[in-house]
Amino acid sequence: MTRPSDPQAADLAQLTRISLDTNHPICQVCGQPLHEGDNITAYAYRAAGEPTYAIGYTMCGSDIHEHPTVFTRGVREYVLTGHIGTCADVRTQSMTYILLGPEAVVTSPTTSREPHIHPDTHTERSPTDVQQQESTSLLTAIREHTRSVGGALQEKSE
Repeated sequence: MTRPSDPQAADLAQLTRISLDTNHPICQVCGQPLHEGDNITAYAYRAAGEPTYAIGYTMCGSDIHEHPTVFTRGVREYVLTGHIGTCADVRTQSMTYILLGPEAVVTSPTTSREPHIHPDTHTERSPTDVQQQESTSLLTAIREHTRSVGGALQEKSE
């Protein structure tokens, strides 16, 4: 199998007409209902080794809310602008909301947590905070949660 010469073009081709995976699209920041033809910003992701992307969430307008600022190593992520379309299945009498005309605003490759901001996109700003913090270890997270709910971890002595 040959690799495409432009992986982003291949990704955008896969993201064109991707299902928004909801029957009632709303902005997940302000709660505004979204309709066919509305401009949106969407977060799409694909874990390493997975063949397809999924839409994590949608936001209203063409890029009016803050972008995600924490990206995950091992996950290929896009912040996209586009608009809502519909795809109808006459046989099942169903309709699906889809993303049309996606343009990449921010990309985060699987090998890094650092975002790549696309300077040639039609957006007036970039993510507000691209500084990454070190991830919290599972043990630290459990210890902090236990303390916050009034419990205490028993440490073994040997």
